[in-house]
Amino acid sequence: MGDILTIEEIKQKYPNEWVLLGNPVIDNTKVLSGIPIYHAKDKREIAYQGINWRENFSGATIVYTGEFAKNRRFWL
Repeated sequence: MGDILTIEEIKQKYPNEWVLLGNPVIDNTKVLSGIPIYHAKDKREIAYQGINWRENFSGATIVYTGEFAKNRRFWL
């Protein structure tokens, strides 16, 4: 298992990537820190490669460390 990193450290270490974080610390809707489990440029890789996180972590979340395009559409 890796070290707990703040969101600023995660953004610096994995710029413009999707990062699967184990045992995240979340304040309301903002991710503050977590343990990086897997990272990739393509979000779909997280779904395939990060599948076994449940063995070592009680919870997980995915964050993107870059900026989204202004015209990007989000589907709910």
